[in-house]
Amino acid sequence: MVYESTDEVSKKWGISPRRIATLCQNNRINGARKIGKTWLIPNYIEKPLDGRKSKNNMNLHDLYKKMEEGYNVIYPSQDGATYTSPLNYSDDLSKTRQRWYRYKEGYSIELVKKIISDYCEGDNLQILDPFLGSGSTIIGANSIGHRGIGFEVNPFSNFLSECKLKNYTIEEAELFNSTYKEIIEESKDSSLDYSLPDLSISNKVFDIEVEPFFMKINFLIKERNIPQNVKNLLKLGWLSALEIVSLYRKAGNGLKKRKSPKSTVTTILETEVVLRKNYEDIYSDIVNNTELKFDAKIINDSSLNMSSYINDNSIDAIIFSPPYANCFDYTEIYKLELWFGDFVKAYSDLKVLRSSSLHSHLNGISQLTTNAIIEKNDPLFLLLEELKGRELWDKKIPVMLALYFFEMKEIIKKSYDALKTNGVCAIVVGNSAYGGVIFPTDLLLAKYAENIGFKVDRIEVDRYIITSSQQYEKTKKSKQYLRESILCLVK
Repeated sequence: MVYESTDEVSKKWGISPRRIATLCQNNRINGARKIGKTWLIPNYIEKPLDGRKSKNNMNLHDLYKKMEEGYNVIYPSQDGATYTSPLNYSDDLSKTRQRWYRYKEGYSIELVKKIISDYCEGDNLQILDPFLGSGSTIIGANSIGHRGIGFEVNPFSNFLSECKLKNYTIEEAELFNSTYKEIIEESKDSSLDYSLPDLSISNKVFDIEVEPFFMKINFLIKERNIPQNVKNLLKLGWLSALEIVSLYRKAGNGLKKRKSPKSTVTTILETEVVLRKNYEDIYSDIVNNTELKFDAKIINDSSLNMSSYINDNSIDAIIFSPPYANCFDYTEIYKLELWFGDFVKAYSDLKVLRSSSLHSHLNGISQLTTNAIIEKNDPLFLLLEELKGRELWDKKIPVMLALYFFEMKEIIKKSYDALKTNGVCAIVVGNSAYGGVIFPTDLLLAKYAENIGFKVDRIEVDRYIITSSQQYEKTKKSKQYLRESILCLVK
């Protein structure tokens, strides 16, 4: 951080040093520090507007420009933009193993392979993903002969990745194929019993005809005396059908009741069709792709505890996408899977899970307490200061942002320690905005990484984020900073 004296700033702004000192004393200049009798001002701070004018006394657009200076930022329209297309995840959902469950977030296998090709040399490399999600990083790494390690704190996502990243025998596949057909028929027996989880909306999740048939399948899977690998595949196929046959759908930060009758499954026949399709896809992918071998170590824990599992200087590349600082709570988004899959059995379990997750959401956050320490010369401090007095839909948002970036800094530090020299750390991130203030995650993390010791090789902008009309009006001057990017760091 470069500071300027009141005399230097006086010449630049065209006002007296005494006036500048008064502004500092009145907290009108963000980041100003008093050393003895002298005030020091960060060199990127713009002259405050007259107090009789707009409340926006910091020129945010100029701050963002200043933060971006010195970095190799590549925009989608520029030559050399190579990651834009591979980042698209939706195309992957029809591919082998990726189609076993329609995961809401992710990036493509091709992106993983491209990053490894661009930055790594050698065979049988060790690739790490601190936020494994549905396992795309390890699938991509394994497909080109490398090993994979992944951390995933969400027990459902952890289960999904374990199922997708396991090597199955033909015998297991054939047993799976015959068992799912038997179970579907057996579930039509009206004498079978079942129970619902202790989720408050459990008895409203399915149509009255669908519920007993669908839940009996889960009961029969649990009761079957078969190898665990086969049982897990049956459970995954069932969980993959859960949202499709339910009366709810994932939308935004949680679930919404379906309104259109056309999108609602109301009969046993419709439910059976969905299940059979899921099971047929799983069976087909196993028996028709025996040449693909998986080498994965999956750890059901927070990557904040990474150093307890990973030796320093042992990883060749780290590729991941953390939850964005957008207040989305993935325990809400995957609520049905967590409860109906028995990964969460009580609300106390949910509370523990939320507290161990990255603080990208508001649940479990107190407005009064935070262990995040933000230096005054950190641009995040200036942005949070600017947020004071802005109209926010929840007063805990500043605390959430402080915790989020504090924890992300910790993860970048642990990633640096784990990487071998010249290893790459590629992070897919999305920026966010609150109260008309954009929080440029890509630039903030780039600065943290640089301070830790990384070289910021490139920041490639993939696509721009569409905000609400209200946020758009407040941020349109700086809309280029509302974006998703890939941040490439080299140790």
